Amino acid sequence: MGYDGDIELALIPESFRRDVLKETIDSNGVLIENSNVETENFALLFEFDGDVRKIRHVMYYCSASRPTIESQTNEDEIEVKTEKLTIKAAPLGNGLVKAKTGDDTNDEVYLNWYSEVYLPNAVIGGEAEFIAMQD
Repeated sequence: MGYDGDIELALIPESFRRDVLKETIDSNGVLIENSNVETENFALLFEFDGDVRKIRHVMYYCSASRPTIESQTNEDEIEVKTEKLTIKAAPLGNGLVKAKTGDDTNDEVYLNWYSEVYLPNAVIGGEAEFIAMQD
């Protein structure tokens, strides 16, 4: 069992569109979407604004839908429209879905959370053993 929900952004970065949604750029610099191309899976690292403890999360095996397309015309004021993606986080082959920082998270791990995807260690029989991520 995994997670699913929506993520809303002011603007989806062009790098995400190219790397994950597999949009291509033509010689005129225009992003092209092709329905025959499969999107890439990715890890989603995040924290919530307003979270006093600033707990950091990672969901390991995510997929995203194509973004919604919305627009609105106002004569008197400008209203920023956001882009929304539906995200699904499925379990890896070994069952891992998500990890998050806690009260006793090592300072180095916490500070470097966004440097690379965190891979867990498990204590089994008193010895630390690396859990390989396989999909």
